[in-house]
Order: sequence, then structure tokens, then C-alpha cells
Amino acid sequence: MVVRPYFTEQKKVLPFDKTIELEKIDDWTFRSIVKAYSPTGGENGTYGGHVFAQAAWAAAQTVDEGYLIHNITGWFILGGKPNEHYTYRVTKVRDGYNYCTRSVTVSQIAAHGDMFTCTCSFKKEEGSPFHIQDIVDLKEVYRDVLEGKEEPMEHPPAPSNDSEYFRKTYLPAHPEHFNPIGGLHIRKANMEKYNVRRSAIDRRQLSFYTLRGSLPVPTTPYPPPIDLQGGVKLTREANLHACAHLYASDRNSLFIVPNHLDRPRDFTRMASLSHSVIFHVGIKDLIMPAEPRIDHPNADPTLWEDEALPLCNLEGYDKGDRDGRKWYVQEAHVTRATGGRGLHTSRMWDYDTGVHIATTFQDGLIRFKNNAKL
Repeated sequence: MVVRPYFTEQKKVLPFDKTIELEKIDDWTFRSIVKAYSPTGGENGTYGGHVFAQAAWAAAQTVDEGYLIHNITGWFILGGKPNEHYTYRVTKVRDGYNYCTRSVTVSQIAAHGDMFTCTCSFKKEEGSPFHIQDIVDLKEVYRDVLEGKEEPMEHPPAPSNDSEYFRKTYLPAHPEHFNPIGGLHIRKANMEKYNVRRSAIDRRQLSFYTLRGSLPVPTTPYPPPIDLQGGVKLTREANLHACAHLYASDRNSLFIVPNHLDRPRDFTRMASLSHSVIFHVGIKDLIMPAEPRIDHPNADPTLWEDEALPLCNLEGYDKGDRDGRKWYVQEAHVTRATGGRGLHTSRMWDYDTGVHIATTFQDGLIRFKNNAKL
């Protein structure tokens, strides 16, 4: 099988369900179909968020319906090769009544060994007598950078590679290597006005993301009633909605470390070591509504499977941007940097409702030039 690219010669970008699609080898083994996103056209590895999210989706194939991923930690062992399939081998750790656990090991070229491994925990929906979270009005806190750009699509697309060298030197010389990531629209806010007077630890980066394409319904019946405990069943595809958030969680994450330390060209080596995502909410707050069939002038269009269908707005969905896109936002910062490593931390929010849906932690290798001190 030939690895499918994530965009066509007409610059149409694959929707998320096709980006993360798996071929089943046996009950516990799966293989990717689409090649992983490569920030510079295949010259320096692949996007870690692809193998991270797809490993979770592979694990979800082996759990009963009714379970939704709520926690995943992955370790990056080798860099990805963009023209090779990923092979996912899932192992059952435990099946409990409310929780079940899977481990996944991933390889591309068998002789090279495993290149990624992770542990995923799934749980059933359950009620709670309390809902406690930090209350943050993102539009007010970040008014300086959001004013005049209330629509997330008005912000520029997240760069293929967020190093200063790539943006200011490499990309102007190789404009063909700016390629939109598959599966999602991801936009990056310019945080200069917010960050300029703040220390490295207090600086922030906002990245907005929304679905490309559409995903299967996550519950039966759908839409779910207010009380999910009343006979509602989570489909296995509910995990696809969670995986879309996982896919966004690793986008250009470690580049925040040198950027916020005002040393954007001082680093000599960067690589993810481990990445963790903890979901705090159930499926109602993770649902990715279908993308409206409207080509936005600021974005490469999505490749719809049936191109003959007319473009139209979503019906019955009155939130999101003026086109009807549902947006989430990742609020990221550096919490520690020393000893050849940096820690990237983020909170992921529903941009409409202010619900804190997930927290992420990424431990990364980052080495600076000999005369650079953290």
C-alpha cells in the first residue's frame, strides 16, 4: 500500500478522519494509511502529534464501546520517517469495570526497533456532584493580542516549524515547504504585545484549532441529552473526537522554550522526550462538530470525500465563528528549563464556553550553544 499524502496537488488538505485512519492487521495490530505530517517536506522528521494521537486511536480499537480515553503518556524514542508506515502493536494491561488500560508500541522499520511507546487509560462516563476549575476569561486576559481578531481564522496559520530560523530564513528560500497540517485548522496568535514586558515563565502562547471535515457521532442516541447517564452509550468513535484534541496538543510545542527565553536561534538540538495529556471532561465537552462546507479565504480548503455535495453552513449549530466552526484554544507556556531539557505546559479550553478540557505536559530535549546559559 502506498502511503497517502495529507494534501493534494490542488492544496486541498485531508480531513481528520482520513489523516488518522488505520488499516487493521489483526485484533491487536494496526497500520497507518496516511503519511505523518512533515514540517519541511520530509527533510527533518515528522510531527509527533500524529503518532501520539494515532496510537490512542489504535488502542481505542481494542476497548469495548462505552470507554473514552482520559489520560495518555507517550515516550518518543526515535524520530519519525515521513515516507514509512507506522505499525501499532497494542497490549492489554487491564480491563476493569470503570477503567481499562492499554499500552502501545510503534515502529516504522522493524530493524530499527520501536520509535514510540505510550500508555493509555480509558474510562466510562460518570456524574459528579462538583465541577471545579480555574475561571479564565481568555478574551479579556489576552485582549491586547485578540482585539480586532475576534475570529480565530483571522490569525495566521501555525507555521510548519516555529523556529525563528525556519520562519525568517529557511521558508523565504523554500516557500513550497509551507504546508498546512492535515486534519485540523490551527492558527497562531501573535503574542508580542502580551509577552514583551513579561519574564519567560509568565509569557504565553495561544493556538486556536478546529476540525477539518466531520467525524462519526460519539453517542447513541445523538445528540446526547443533558444527563449522559440516562441510557446514553458512548460509541468507539467518541475517541476520535478526543484524538483530534490530542493531535493539536503537540503542535510546535517545544519551540516555545527558546522563543520565550529570547534565544530563538541559540538552540542546536530539539526533540520531544515524553508528552502527557489529561482530559478533565467527558464527551459532551470534547465533541468536534463537523466543519461547515465553506472555503475560508485565509485557509487551504479541506478535501471532502464527496466533492459533488454543495458547500453549506451547518444546520442547527449556532455557536463558533461566523461560518459555524467550533474553536478550541491551547494556552501554553514554559514552566522549567535547565540541564538540556525544557518543560512545556498547556491548558486546552473551549473558546466559546471557557470550559477547561485538558492539561498537557511535554518534557523535551533542548540543547543550546556552549555560550548560551539558561
